[in-house]
Amino acid sequence: MTLSMVFIVVLMLIVVVPTGLINLKTGEPDPGTVRAIDEQAFLDLEARGADFPIVSPVAPAEWTANSARRTQVDGEPASVVGWVTEEEGYLQLTQTGVGVEDAVRGVDAYPRELSGTETIEGREVQKYESTERDVRDLWVADTGQTRLLVSGVATEEDFRQLMDAALSAEPIDVSDSR
Repeated sequence: MTLSMVFIVVLMLIVVVPTGLINLKTGEPDPGTVRAIDEQAFLDLEARGADFPIVSPVAPAEWTANSARRTQVDGEPASVVGWVTEEEGYLQLTQTGVGVEDAVRGVDAYPRELSGTETIEGREVQKYESTERDVRDLWVADTGQTRLLVSGVATEEDFRQLMDAALSAEPIDVSDSR
């Protein structure tokens, strides 16, 4: 029985190794290729259906938009786009029409406390943190009709860059609807 098992394993290795499906490389894992999406097309569609203004920020050229979805924040529709940053961090921008307090509470199930504020593009940005290790930081800006929420795992400078890009972007013009 042992000889049969050895024969089967050797035969399997002879067949599978040339296909490249087995990788015996040691060391750091290969992050692979980030799948890029067309965030502009997604946000254009979202803007047509939203009852609050949606912006399409111009993220740094080294970042890759890799996810987009419609979700709910405090029971109301919201749009989310995520980027992989240059240093392999991840940030996502959520846009919603609910108030700041409801947005902070309703973006996910994790509690956060206000840890400070910063002025970006002439607007106050509130920073929320949690004492729990696995809870992502959250930066929130109120533009009047829209709340912009940036969360993820990245450097503070990356948070600042995305919030700056979102606050400096003009709302998507939906008047040319087809």
